[in-house]
Amino acid sequence: MTDTQTPPSQTDAVPTDDDGASSWDPSRLIGRVTTAEWVIAGIVAVVMLALTLFEPDILEAPIENTNTIVFTVGGTVLAAIALVVLLRFGVPPVVRIVVLLVPFVIANWWLLSPFFLDDVVDEEFSTSIAAQLDGSEEPTAPVTTEAPGADEGSSGTEAPEAPETPDAPVDEAPAGPVLLGAGTFVGLAGHSGTGDAGLFQDVDGSRVLRFENFDIENGPDLEVYLVPGADQTSLATGSIHLGALKGNVGDQTYDLPAGTELAPGPYTALVWCEAFSVEFVGATVVVG
Repeated sequence: MTDTQTPPSQTDAVPTDDDGASSWDPSRLIGRVTTAEWVIAGIVAVVMLALTLFEPDILEAPIENTNTIVFTVGGTVLAAIALVVLLRFGVPPVVRIVVLLVPFVIANWWLLSPFFLDDVVDEEFSTSIAAQLDGSEEPTAPVTTEAPGADEGSSGTEAPEAPETPDAPVDEAPAGPVLLGAGTFVGLAGHSGTGDAGLFQDVDGSRVLRFENFDIENGPDLEVYLVPGADQTSLATGSIHLGALKGNVGDQTYDLPAGTELAPGPYTALVWCEAFSVEFVGATVVVG
């Protein structure tokens, strides 16, 4: 008698556990989550809820623009896929916690800590925007010469007085940085900020961008640019990168690259979030 073998059905190709249930069955995967993992997930949820209640602006950050949406949704999807794979292949709970929790904490600290922490700086400068705008501080000092006089008593006979001649014109040399133009910061793209921006030229011809009374909302990966044109909200052609923002609060100075020529006209001092390509604050400065 010949044995008849039945060809394997398609269902036989699906990976199963020892009891015959599919190893990708959602109920089985959820059942592999340990009590410790549920507790940690609950703690994370409570902490995130408390942070959003304390600082509601956090809720706007993930949907601020296309880049933030992609970052938020993409990160969530990748974390979900990683969890399913780790559960499917029976990775130990401790390893699962480390693999998922550590990146989550690092990413959220980078994104959310600026909402609660200020970077305060206070760089000194030999003059100020306000002093030069109201004229209380003169940026130049005259170079004067004193004509030698006759030494009285050197002779018994007085020499005749020489006729007075008009003073020759005297050149004035800058005694310190000269303000080329100034403006006031305004918040952009839903961010808040106040303060003054001024472009100065020093006695050696170098130029700097100065922030005073500066106080803006903090954020990740903030950079400073000088952008040609008024009220700019993006990095236009000819933008000059001046470096990372030194602090979201306080007076600070940024050197323009050596040899930078500034044609007369408006410029925007722009604080820009490099990570998500979004503007934070800007001030229009007109160079005369």
